[in-house]
Amino acid sequence: DRQIKDDKPFFLWYNTTRMHVWTRLKKESEGRTGIGLYPDGMVEHDDFVGAVLKKIDDLGIADNTIILFTADNGGNMYNEVDGTTPTSNRPLRGGKATLFEGGTRVPCVIVWPGIAAPGSRSDAIIQSEDFFPTLIAGVGVQPSGDSERSAKASTPTQRFDGHSILPALKGDALAGKAVFQYFPHAPGVPDWLPPAVSVHRDDWKLIRIFHGGENGAHRHLLFNLRDDLGEKNNLAAVKPKLVAELDALIETFLADTKAVVPVPNPAFDPTKYHPELEGKSQPKGKAK
Repeated sequence: DRQIKDDKPFFLWYNTTRMHVWTRLKKESEGRTGIGLYPDGMVEHDDFVGAVLKKIDDLGIADNTIILFTADNGGNMYNEVDGTTPTSNRPLRGGKATLFEGGTRVPCVIVWPGIAAPGSRSDAIIQSEDFFPTLIAGVGVQPSGDSERSAKASTPTQRFDGHSILPALKGDALAGKAVFQYFPHAPGVPDWLPPAVSVHRDDWKLIRIFHGGENGAHRHLLFNLRDDLGEKNNLAAVKPKLVAELDALIETFLADTKAVVPVPNPAFDPTKYHPELEGKSQPKGKAK
């Protein structure tokens, strides 16, 4: 409070867990009393975020404050609570803990006075790694580099995991921008996949399943999300050139980030494995 009143720049990263768990709330807004589970009302009842926004208004700094609101993964639509699932991600496939869109696609709301037009909407694909380069570019802060290399170079050497999305905030497209999701394990959820990594560029999304093909080669799922948002039609077999192009982006991403990647299991018996069951609901203990 004191720092804000002194008109100094400030940064607040605030993580609320209310959206992450199932909370029993009073549904007074619908004229009901008592306590019950209302998963569809969690955003409505997330008064912690509302308190932050009210404070910004009370301090009179709303016109000079950037606000970003987003989530870390898609909703949990697997567990059953009080006879229903906590959330629904339809028409997306899957949910939390999968590489399908239901597990990775989340909303993002950005308020940026003077940059983003109020009430505007963008379908640009972004990710949280983009926030840092976007913020420093928007407020005019120059990237820095490590001291040893900067002393010998005329340009900054700082590298970013993401990219500035200022063009999207101003209403332009981000054509050709690629985002990656890395999930090198196989959680026991109905829409499960083996260890995998994905790249999403424009309308296309490629999922690489590590060593899931013949003789230990990788196997791929290719979807056109413009025509097939539910990821039902795998086009990998009919577009091998596009698969190779997008898979090369994945390979570069893994190398640049020095990712630890899965290796083939020498004890794996392909005769006992059923890839046709991947991404489908299975009894507990069967998705292995």
